[in-house]
Amino acid sequence: MNITMNRTELLHAVKRAAAVAPANSPLEALKGVLVEVSAARKSLVLTATNLEVTLKQKLACAAPEDDALAIDARLLAGMLEKLPGDTVELRRMPGDSRLAVWSGDAKYNVSVWEGRSYPKVEIPAVTNLVRISGIPSMAKRTVFAADENNEKPMLKCVQFRVTQDGLRAAGSDGTCVVTARGDSKSTGEFSVLIPAPSLSRLAQMCEDKDEFRAGVNGKNIVFVREGFLFSARLIQEKYIDTDFLTSSLKNQFTVLTDVAELRRALDNVSCVEPDGKVQLSFEGMTLSFRCGGVHGSAQNAVTVAPLTGMPQGEYWYLTKRLNNCLRSLSGTAALGIAAGGMLTLDTEHAFYMQAGVRPGAPQSVPQKEAKKPAAGKKAA
Repeated sequence: MNITMNRTELLHAVKRAAAVAPANSPLEALKGVLVEVSAARKSLVLTATNLEVTLKQKLACAAPEDDALAIDARLLAGMLEKLPGDTVELRRMPGDSRLAVWSGDAKYNVSVWEGRSYPKVEIPAVTNLVRISGIPSMAKRTVFAADENNEKPMLKCVQFRVTQDGLRAAGSDGTCVVTARGDSKSTGEFSVLIPAPSLSRLAQMCEDKDEFRAGVNGKNIVFVREGFLFSARLIQEKYIDTDFLTSSLKNQFTVLTDVAELRRALDNVSCVEPDGKVQLSFEGMTLSFRCGGVHGSAQNAVTVAPLTGMPQGEYWYLTKRLNNCLRSLSGTAALGIAAGGMLTLDTEHAFYMQAGVRPGAPQSVPQKEAKKPAAGKKAA
């Protein structure tokens, strides 16, 4: 290998690869990124996988000969970040177990694995690709509601739907549900369950303006754009009927409010009991937040505009879940209370619902089939 690359371009690609490569693995080479240089194609291809998601990136590169090696992804990212200069050189003699990486007067010599020691990655070919954009916003509105520690695999996932009306997604941990609307131009016909961490990784690698072509093949979903391919393993289970849940809810009353004001009010009071419960009380045009714990008590109020019904009563919710929701939403919201104290928040891009709790007895979101609380993770 004897190549010269733009250091910043290579650094960005290696950082994305390091976000996929596992920090710990029984297979040492899996902690690395596979670096493949092709003289004929004048390209450098970086591959990283944790066996759940796989990332391939292609960069233009003039090389005198082919070579393939694997190097610790985080180590390479760290070196590229510290090196000076606009370009970086990567060199090794045929069969050498060390790679020289340098720029300017700074130089590293590090151990590498031969490319054949890296696990073979099979990415299925996908046809019938559909246009997808706005991935980071979609992930922000839904990933927080999934529960990585839940025993039910579906509740660790985000339901990702491409419909004739555009992109839709949903997340739930069994006690709260959020449904989100995405780009209306992303039209097609498929519905899959993507593990929340996999969708989060993709969201961290792109911007809302980035446009992908996406498709499903068997147990994988693949997102493609020029020089970039991301594949994620899917969960094969039936998801909660979120359309039924949201359409069956009838609010006793609703008020118009601002998500940022709700977030500030909850932040102010939750400092005394961040992992406990918060009380929301309604009286006319005032919504009050109250928290109490071993460190004391706090109260904050916001002004709201009544829309339907008579805003009144006191209701309790799990603070952390409500906080996570408010951090993911923005803009104006219609806040409502349905039967059983179910809280709803309806914004331009998302609809959120959280079951009310009594100080010692949290409730769950009902599912369509049994019309009983879901058997997801119970709140403390």
